[in-house]
Amino acid sequence: MERLKIAATGPDDAAAREVADRLADLAAGAPVAVASAPAPEPGAHHLVVGVGVPEGDATVDVRVPRSAEAVRELWRGRVAPFADNLARRRRAPRRQHVVLAAPDPSWPAQAARLMARLARVLGERARRIDHIGSTSVPAMAAKDIIDLQVVVDDLAAAVEAAALSHEAGFVHVTGPFYGIDRHGTHHDEQVAVDADPGRPVNVHFHPVSSPIWTEMLLLRDWLRADPAHRAEYEAVKRGLAARPDHDVNDYSLDKMPWISRALGRAEAWAPQG
Repeated sequence: MERLKIAATGPDDAAAREVADRLADLAAGAPVAVASAPAPEPGAHHLVVGVGVPEGDATVDVRVPRSAEAVRELWRGRVAPFADNLARRRRAPRRQHVVLAAPDPSWPAQAARLMARLARVLGERARRIDHIGSTSVPAMAAKDIIDLQVVVDDLAAAVEAAALSHEAGFVHVTGPFYGIDRHGTHHDEQVAVDADPGRPVNVHFHPVSSPIWTEMLLLRDWLRADPAHRAEYEAVKRGLAARPDHDVNDYSLDKMPWISRALGRAEAWAPQG
């Protein structure tokens, strides 16, 4: 059984230890390990709790004041369900209708912490790990879901890596899952998602032979390069999100015609980029 690993940190070591002790008391008997750490090692903990850290601190996952009630609320609302989901290999609940969030400048830092957890567990199995999708593009509205992709040797390695991601705090979900390239061809992949109810994540594991991972990087970089492209894509997304009869799966599929055309434009742009 994978234990949820938590570190409490902050500029005041005594305050961080106090919060860690309170969480440890609440976690008695649960599959949770809590420690205080002045400088948590990147990727070593599933959740880093900042005590008295300033807003915008990129090193922590959640901030909490030095109060017993705040710690209890953190336990009830996030830590306890995260630990239970991880122990049961159960994905956190997620809404099935599309809600676009305003651009969040902390998305890249959040993605970097998630990628550090994966890199620590996967080691050389991962040829590369990238932040992709709309949250990887500055100044663009997006569903508040971090998308990551991991490139591995082949599909068997993707299965192994997705299963190992449990040690990093994720849940391997059975498919079949596939990515659709710009020509409409399906390519098998593996997927892991969040056990943490406070941070929705999709992790896509692609064989290196799949064109999907290079297309996702090309689309990301093309959108990053031109605000007009971002505005065009955002308008498409807002139109699809406004359809009352569409769920998240419909939304993803209905974006594909625009994405396919955009990839053609991005390929023409790439040699100049």
